[in-house]
Amino acid sequence: MNVLQRIYEISEIPTLPEILLKVQELINSESGNAEFLSKIIRQDPSLSSKVLKIANSAFFNTGNQRVSSLSLAIARIGFNEIKNITTAITLIKHLSKHSDIIDYKVFWRHSLSAAYLTQTIAGILPQKMTQEELQICFLAGLFHDMGILVYDQFFHKEFEKIMEYALTKEHSFLEAERMVAGKETHQMVGSALLEMWKIDSQVISGVRYHHAFEKAPINHCLIVAITYLSEYILCNWALGSFEGTIQELNKNVWNYLAISPDSLGDLIAKAEAQVERADLIMAM
Repeated sequence: MNVLQRIYEISEIPTLPEILLKVQELINSESGNAEFLSKIIRQDPSLSSKVLKIANSAFFNTGNQRVSSLSLAIARIGFNEIKNITTAITLIKHLSKHSDIIDYKVFWRHSLSAAYLTQTIAGILPQKMTQEELQICFLAGLFHDMGILVYDQFFHKEFEKIMEYALTKEHSFLEAERMVAGKETHQMVGSALLEMWKIDSQVISGVRYHHAFEKAPINHCLIVAITYLSEYILCNWALGSFEGTIQELNKNVWNYLAISPDSLGDLIAKAEAQVERADLIMAM
């Protein structure tokens, strides 16, 4: 199919929106604070409106006191959470299109749920992760299926063949993709796009190996294991995914994360809560 070779030749491949670049720059700076972030968000009236709506939703407005100021909204939601919300809303707005194959609401609901679930998994690990590492987890989850979006928007005929194979042969999307696309899976296509965007290499590994933990680079195994487990939970318990079930969990993931398989039930319950959080943002 030569998709990976052709992706670098497509002039219409989207770039990261400017406001998202500014948010990411702020996140990585030492001077990042709520006031700087509010100035960035104010540049996009639509984004500002959504942030205020989220701050006044039942999820965050537990005291039933409305806020009308963006600075107060950021203070209520929290600096780290507002970075996640801003990133997600900006991407969804910039990269969603009409499709006769993908329901983009379902796609982004799954991606956003995965982003939050990666942070949930990171939060139960014996080793405490830094805010920078938690942000990397979030991005790996949010971007993990980006290759499916690229297939749909820029290699639509190839994507139709994969979906047709899945339907006629009654295979999962993952099985159909391997049969039709070979090595040019959505993981490889998505990671190629992130390389073009110059995204952090750990995020790229999380995307490239989220169905193949055993192939992950040693120095990126932690992020990959977290993204892999997040995807396993969401796919196998039908929490927003259309890819089909993952037949067998790589047991080395539990050992690498240093958590017990007995924690799976608790993680599934927490995953359902993160799907609800994703629904809140999608509703805005």
